[in-house]
Amino acid sequence: MTVHLSPSNLEIKEMLAPAGILPEDVQLTTLPSDRHRHVYLVETMPQKQKLILKLFNDDQEICGFEKEVRIHQLLTGNGAIPKLLYASQENPLLGSRSPYTVRTFIEGKTLQESLPELFQLDAGNHHEYREKTAAALGSALASLHRIGFNNQGYLDGELKVGRVAPLSGKELENYAEAVLVAKAKENALGKDLALRLLAFIEQEADLLDAVKGFSCLCHGKLGPAAILIQEGENQVSLLDFDEAFAGTPYLDFGNLRRELLEFAAGEAEEETAKQFLQNTVASYKKAGGKLDQDWYRLSILSDLFNLLGKLDSRGNSEAELTIIKLRFSEIMTEWLFL
Repeated sequence: MTVHLSPSNLEIKEMLAPAGILPEDVQLTTLPSDRHRHVYLVETMPQKQKLILKLFNDDQEICGFEKEVRIHQLLTGNGAIPKLLYASQENPLLGSRSPYTVRTFIEGKTLQESLPELFQLDAGNHHEYREKTAAALGSALASLHRIGFNNQGYLDGELKVGRVAPLSGKELENYAEAVLVAKAKENALGKDLALRLLAFIEQEADLLDAVKGFSCLCHGKLGPAAILIQEGENQVSLLDFDEAFAGTPYLDFGNLRRELLEFAAGEAEEETAKQFLQNTVASYKKAGGKLDQDWYRLSILSDLFNLLGKLDSRGNSEAELTIIKLRFSEIMTEWLFL
């Protein structure tokens, strides 16, 4: 059941109290959210302390809440994530089984908000900004990916692999066949595109078996909105771990690649986005991250699991379907020149 939240100042104060934060009043700013989670910037009065309050307003989101809390506990003191101040499965607004978290606010902008600077084509400070941001991001991802698992798959609230889901070539083939045939029958995907994509996956998917058996903690939905660039520092923090997954680094790099390219307008910005990704990978390796020499193609193939998942979800609009189909076509075209 989804509940749309509209917390009062009194309710916010009651949620902050168990964390030892006792303001006289609060000011509330709504941050980008979705129907499952609402996120707020809270400023306490008169202290003027800034905090981030995240409400998981769907009773199906308990697992995501638990994963996020445990990951914060694992990485306590690591600059890769903001400090978690308090977490509870009960709150005054929705009662039992309605979790929320309170974390520190970090001055800065998300990578998504910073993309105009990232895509600036002139030399000098913009070039330096891209390199420093990529270096910080690579280091943060290396810290995250050091946490390993025995299997690949979906994580439960205790950060154990609750359902094994190998990111192997055979699994990609099976998943693609199930999704693409069904969607072609529903006329949600053209038959020609479905057949071309199935043939492409059948021919190339075995490359994923090069990393068979390896498993690490992945963000799960790593994109520009989940990367916070700290103001005045050469450091980034990763946000929102409720969809964390036990997989390979290529899952995160593949998702990041796709979302960066989605924001790029024209060939020049696409090249800048790819160079930023290259710089991130270089920093990742320098920080101890391990990647195969063929990391770029492995990232593309791994991201097909995400794209197929989007296609498989219910309620896609015509615009969303158009974008998904475009991404499939772009992958097959780019692959020819790799």
